[in-house]
Amino acid sequence: MEQVDRPEIMLFTQTEVLIGSIFISTLEGRLLDELNGRIILGPENRDKFLTLTNVIIQHMDGTREKTTLVHVNKDTIQIAATTSANAGRGIGGKSGPKPYPFTEKVPVRVKIMMSGYEITGNMYRVSHQKIDNVLIEKTTFVPLTDAEVVALTSRKKWNVPFLAVNKDQILSLYEQSTSTI
Repeated sequence: MEQVDRPEIMLFTQTEVLIGSIFISTLEGRLLDELNGRIILGPENRDKFLTLTNVIIQHMDGTREKTTLVHVNKDTIQIAATTSANAGRGIGGKSGPKPYPFTEKVPVRVKIMMSGYEITGNMYRVSHQKIDNVLIEKTTFVPLTDAEVVALTSRKKWNVPFLAVNKDQILSLYEQSTSTI
């Protein structure tokens, strides 16, 4: 299988950061589709876990380990980030129009506080929407681009082109203004 079929992602949880490859189940699949779920033919819990391969686990105490396969409960994922700019937009397959709907959206710079992480990035909304509308949508994960993730304990920083934030894990979120106190 080619690299585009198994993009490298980073999963941020409360206790560790996992870096590995994920299988995207359709040629035009997106990371958000894998996180937010879709109609699955098969066992009911099949969609509850993401499977990573060739994984590096970075523990909060600074230690690291490698393993071949890790199954991660989606409910425990605070942030899922891509390591390449195009991986969040739709993976692999054909060039040209994608089968998922395209809606023009406006970027809004936001700051998000989570247990263990602070995120700054661009959240997108339809021009008539407010941030509240994005937060009450049915999906669990909301996308951001051009983001910076900071671990609150170690102050380690990750700059990522695309990430998806688990709305159930957000402690606070606000639109950044250009003025300071």
